[in-house]
This record gives sequence, C-alpha cells and structure tokens, in this order.
Amino acid sequence: MKIAIMTQPLGTNYGGIMQAWALQQVLKRMGHNPVTIDRQPDAKGLAYHAARLGYRTLQKALGKRKAPINFERHLPTILQHTRAFIDQNLSISEPLGSTAKLKAHFVREEYDAVIVGSDQTWRPQYSPNIENFFLDFLEGFEIKRIAYASSFGVDEWEFTEEQTRRCAALAKRFDSISVREDSGVELCRKHLGVEASHVLDPTLLLDKADYQQLIGPERLSSKPYGVYTYFLDKTPAKQTLAQQASEQLDEPVYSCQARLSVTDEFQGSLDSFIMPSCLDWLAGFANCRYVVTDSFHGMVFSIIFGKPFFVIRNEGRGQARIESLSRSFECEKLLSNKKMPFKNEKFILEEAPKNLTEKLNSASYFGINFLKHSTTNN
Repeated sequence: MKIAIMTQPLGTNYGGIMQAWALQQVLKRMGHNPVTIDRQPDAKGLAYHAARLGYRTLQKALGKRKAPINFERHLPTILQHTRAFIDQNLSISEPLGSTAKLKAHFVREEYDAVIVGSDQTWRPQYSPNIENFFLDFLEGFEIKRIAYASSFGVDEWEFTEEQTRRCAALAKRFDSISVREDSGVELCRKHLGVEASHVLDPTLLLDKADYQQLIGPERLSSKPYGVYTYFLDKTPAKQTLAQQASEQLDEPVYSCQARLSVTDEFQGSLDSFIMPSCLDWLAGFANCRYVVTDSFHGMVFSIIFGKPFFVIRNEGRGQARIESLSRSFECEKLLSNKKMPFKNEKFILEEAPKNLTEKLNSASYFGINFLKHSTTNN
C-alpha cells in the first residue's frame, strides 16, 4: 500500500522526528510505501506579518523580547542537523501550507490509505488546522482512514464546541482508531462518539537493536556513563535536580541539545542555538547510566535502552501521555509527585521496572497487529 502519514511539522523536536521515523520503519517492514505529509501552518497574509512585526518591535523596545524580531530567518541554521536527518532518513512530501494544497497533493499522489499519528496530532493548540488531522480534506475520496497512536496529550477536552461537532462527524468516517494514552480512549468515546484502542507510541514498536543500528557503532560507548538530561523546558530548578542526581549517583551531568532556545537572548553567534544531530541525541540515552527528563520521549528512550530514569512533571506539554505510559509499565514511582523546586529527591538507581521486557513485547505486538489489520485490503 502507498500510505500517507499525517503528523505535526517536523524538525524542532527530537521525539516528533523519531516517532515519524519509527512509524515509517514499521510500515516498510510490512511491505508498504509510507510518505510523511509535511503539513505546515497556513500561510499568513501581509496584514498578519505587519501586525506581528509591530508587536515584536514594541516588545523588543520594552525589553520584554529576547529573541530577534525576525528569528525565523535563523531557523535553517538552527535546524540544519535535524532537517538533514529528516531528508536522509524519511520519505516526506513537499511542504503543504494550506488545506487546498493538501487536497491537491492527495489527488495527485493517489494514496491507498492515510494514517493520522503519532504525537499530539489531536491537540488543537499543537496541530495546524485540527480538522485536517481528522481528514476533512478527503471528502469524496475512496481511501482507508486510520488513526495510529493519535494523541490529545492531556486528559481533559480542549476542543471548542464547533471543533467538537465537526471532528466528531469526521472521526466516524475512520476505518480504525487507536490513541496513545489510556485517557484518550474515553475522550474518543465521550466527545467524538467513537471507540478507540490504546496502543504504544511508534518509537516503542522497534527495539533497542534497531536504534543502535541507526546510531552506528562509532557513537556507541561500551560502558554506561553519566547522568543524561533532556529538558523540553529548562529551568534552574530542573538543573538543580539533575545536579542532585549527579551527587547522589557520583556521575557527571551531560546533555545533547541546544544550550539555548529561540526565546533566550541572542548574543552574536548562533552556535548555542543549533540543535545537535538526532543520532547524537539518541546516543545520549544509549550511553548514559541514568536519565533525568521532563519529556515523554525522554521517558520512552530510557525504557527502550533499559536505563534508570526520573521524569519531572511537565503539565503544559501534556502530562497525560507520561502518566499513561508509566501506568502501562508500572513505573509510576519514577515520576515526580510534587511541585518544583525539589529538595532531597530520592533517585532510584535500578534496572528497568520488573517484567518490563515482557510488557513491552506484548504491547508492541498489539500495536503492530493493529497496524497490520488496519492496512489490509478488506
């Protein structure tokens, strides 16, 4: 089958890139021809850009904006390594910046099926044009509609009344639906009026050896070393927590991500803002002794590589996905259960939670079978 994959724009987030790569790998092994759709936010008119320029200029004058007024011009440099990984390792469409372009692409390419997922594709504030991720542009198309591990990110309903009405009607046209969080099953039933299966994120459908092969031997260390941190939202309190882990475990702290984000002060050189290679980022999990993170995919790759880990709650990014995964693998004790800042946190240095391999194998088998069944011609 020629299969289109609808996911969020790639390039700025390691977890998003790796779930897109993993899903393509799984589908290719099934004999399919997957293409990830590069759905970019709708192009804005001159009035929007003029208003944004005026607002940013005012914020800069008031000292409330650290980034350059037009930081977008720096993105090709900042994202050079992540974009290189995407270009070299994923089959991806041309950028599609409107519903009309999206529909024209599907008319031209004649896909047999479309999969929505993974990542927070069903979270309105994250997905450009949420109705597109319920396939509103496929009216009149004869095509299989599948959701694999699509995520709301949170366990409360964030859709407007109108979005709920439209997306519920569209969801009923899907041939099969699965979601990434256990809470998503109930959200689908209650708000969309559809039944959904609970499946793993695509990254967990592959095993450690697959990622080791991708990383390559030149990046892999034979001896675990250090406390590896991956923070989506860096704060002094989180850095202090990592230092606590370092002192307790007698291991140095290290990371592999841009030292600064585009919301930090630019001071001449762009070097501190450039995102390192996806392979170097992955190697950090493979080579470390312990992980401290506030990221869902930080937790995922800790599990894949069998590393002890501690997850800091990150409500704004979508805590439901982390809590759901921790319940699935019975590792809730490895999540923070109190508000920042942390004091005297107890770090548990142990191997993967009990029976993790068996649980992971069973859940990945279910996810792969869901995809196999959903993509058969019946």
